[in-house]
Parts: sequence; structure tokens; C-alpha cells
Amino acid sequence: MLNDSIFNPRFAAVACRRPKKVDKRLTPLSIYILTHNSERHLDKVLTAVKRAADDLLVVDSGSNDATLAIAAKHGARIAHRAFDNFRAQRLFANSQCLHQTVMFLDSDEIASDALIDEVMALKVSGFSHDAYTVRRDWVVRGRVVHALMPASCPDYPVRICHRDKTDFTEHSVHETPVGFASIGRIESPLIHHTFESKSEVRRKLDQYTDLAAIDLLARRKWIGVLWFKQWFSPIGAFGKWYIRNGNWRDGRVGLILALYASTYTHRKYRKALLQLISE
Repeated sequence: MLNDSIFNPRFAAVACRRPKKVDKRLTPLSIYILTHNSERHLDKVLTAVKRAADDLLVVDSGSNDATLAIAAKHGARIAHRAFDNFRAQRLFANSQCLHQTVMFLDSDEIASDALIDEVMALKVSGFSHDAYTVRRDWVVRGRVVHALMPASCPDYPVRICHRDKTDFTEHSVHETPVGFASIGRIESPLIHHTFESKSEVRRKLDQYTDLAAIDLLARRKWIGVLWFKQWFSPIGAFGKWYIRNGNWRDGRVGLILALYASTYTHRKYRKALLQLISE
């Protein structure tokens, strides 16, 4: 079914670029980035990963800034897919990769030199696990933070996997890779830059809570439960992220992030409730 979706009119063809010649002594690696108006960090993201990529792919969902020009400058193949949710976007990206071993990053995650060195070493020795988690340090407004909902920081998301042995959970947002039989861990970090402006916070709140509300409705929550949770869960979310998960150690930025967690929690339940009432 996924392969059929490639021919849907919503999707444009992958730009024709010749993949890099693969050294047969090394395990070939595809690397993909999901983008949408991602010009801020994309040049650094692609510069960092290009050294390890035998196939560099950008899957774009309608950028109107310099994103595509930056991708072209780095010799990336470019695929276009209208965005519906993150799980579907990642499955599509996996289907477009040329090699079985895949590394994937967000467009604001910059790989450290040490991380790329470790990936290159794995290409030499062979990837002995089906998937690998990578340490990710979160930077908000220039400050490394201790938590940002839904993750304590640093966290260890899967960022390398065998594409035929990995699926993603049925979540529209905060999708998680699953299905692998063995997993390794890489301590050299990704540096994740996020929430760098008020407008970015507002945009992510709108996008992520729209998707989270869809997931709540799919679980068939009762109206009374949604009404209760929209008012009381945000209080718990603030306490969880500010006190228990350590945002209090991040100063004013930490307070902003705890308020984000509270607002996110209220809005996802509120949006699901309004949608359920309107049906």
C-alpha cells in the first residue's frame, strides 16, 4: 500500500540525481532529512552528514524558502510529499532510500564530528544491530536544557536502522521506530536546536496539538474524560516538566518550556473535545 502511494498525484517525483559511488568495502548508508521551510539549519545539517552518506535524500513538504536550493547545493536527491503526519512522511522517506541501512535526522539536528566518525567506523565494521539510538542534546535559545516535552534531555532516539526491519508506531506526532530485534547505542551527540523564537513555539503548538488531537480521537475517548483532562492535566504537565524533569534548572527558558508542556496538554484535549462535539 505504501509503494502505491508514491504514484498518488499528491506526490511529485524524486529529483534525478546520480547517487554517490559506493566503496564496496563499506556498508552503504542512506541518510534522509524531512524538511519544510528548514533553511535556518539545513546547510549545517547536510554539511555534517554528507561525509557519511552514500545516498543523501531530502523529503520536502512544500518549502517556499531556500530549503530546496540548499539541498541542491549539497547534491541531495529531493522528493516532494504533501505532509499529513510524521509517521507517513517517514515511511515514504524510507521507501525512497537506496540502501537498507538508513540514518535519519530532523532538519534542526546537527551531527557532531564525533558522531559522524562513529558512523564511519560502523560502515567499516558493519552495522551489527538492526537499529541504533543516538544521544541527542537539546538547545533552546542557545542554552542546553534538561527537558522538553516529551523528552528528558539528553534523550536517545533511534536515528539509524535497517529499513526493512523497522516500522513506526501509529502516532501522528512523536512517532517511534519499532520492530527491530537488536539495538545499539551511540554516545557521540546530535545537537538539536529548537524553539528559537516565539513564532516557532506557536507554530509547533498548533501543528503538534492538531496531530495529537487526531490520535486522541482515534482512541475513542469519552467526552467527559476529554473535558476533565483539558483543565486538570495541564496542571500535572507543568509540575511534571518543571519540577520532576528538571526545567527549574534551566532558568527563564525552563519556565517557558514548562508552560509549553502545560499549554500543549490543554490544547490537545480541547481540540479533540471540540472535534468530537462537532461530529
